[in-house]
Amino acid sequence: MDAFDHTVSIGDGEHAADPQHRADVEALWLALDADRRAQDERLARLRAMRLIGGEDDAA
Repeated sequence: MDAFDHTVSIGDGEHAADPQHRADVEALWLALDADRRAQDERLARLRAMRLIGGEDDAA
């Protein structure tokens, strides 16, 4: 037995050649990335508001 996983993954077989599946996966990753960026922006705004309000817990 070796350290490699030999089970079938989503990238194997028919899904690799299916353009609709590929487009769906790409759209999902783009949506997840956009959500992460939006969350980062909200967190940055919240931190800025706390700094302006004098609630800096880091200092």
